[in-house]
Amino acid sequence: MKTRIPMVAIGLALVAVLSGCTPPEAAPTTPTETPDAQMRPVSSIAVVGDSMSVGMAACGSRDACPEASWALGTDPAVASIRERVSAATGGAAIEPLSLARPGAVVADRITAVEKARGESADLVLVAIGTNNVCTSSMDKITPVDEFGQTYGELLATIRAGVPDAPIVAVSLPDITQLWEAGRSDPTIVRLWNQSPSCRTLLGDADSDAAADEERRASVAETLAGYNAAIVEACAEVSGCTTDDGAVARMTFTLDDISSADHFHPSASGQAKVAAAAWPAVQKALGG
Repeated sequence: MKTRIPMVAIGLALVAVLSGCTPPEAAPTTPTETPDAQMRPVSSIAVVGDSMSVGMAACGSRDACPEASWALGTDPAVASIRERVSAATGGAAIEPLSLARPGAVVADRITAVEKARGESADLVLVAIGTNNVCTSSMDKITPVDEFGQTYGELLATIRAGVPDAPIVAVSLPDITQLWEAGRSDPTIVRLWNQSPSCRTLLGDADSDAAADEERRASVAETLAGYNAAIVEACAEVSGCTTDDGAVARMTFTLDDISSADHFHPSASGQAKVAAAAWPAVQKALGG
């Protein structure tokens, strides 16, 4: 039976309108997949996510760059999930369906799924939650229990729209590595301190005061709680598969962080996310 999922267009960038990308930063070479006879056919893939899934700042500018998205991109250096599934299922074209928006949190993705109508999906990728902890102040962080409940509602809403399509719930990357990677660079620290983004982690970026160390530790603890909640929520939904924390265990270097905003994944960072999530996708599709 053909399944259906809501769809909305990829949102605008946080700081600039969607535009063409400049040549992407260096990334690993695209792996060659061998067609897998056991993998179920896929003609369309949807992603429910935030700025990472639209390739924000991945192409050398502060703009969104969908072709460098870990999920739906077409840049061979990134080797997105869409491209990997296509190669593993005989090279057929796969329609991309985006429910990703920069700045999105879990609750507003429920609204997006509910409002959009009429597009099919044979696989749904879910990568959302970083903005629930990466906020303007500590008091705006979503508590772990609330996050888990809302994430469960999101998965249930997706399942209601696509009763038969596999869902892959991707863990959240360890964004504390972002601070660790850039904290010794005065230029990056200055830009972080001037930016309104992710004050919970990047505020007073050059401070080693006890209060600031405690704040960053709280962010890390909350992220760990979110990732545990994702596993629990996925277990309650039929046909949902997690990546077993693969994305959360990724190691970032400065090369994996955009040189345009020193915040979002570069093309090589996007490639790492795709590679980490791929085994879960293979499992979900029976490959």
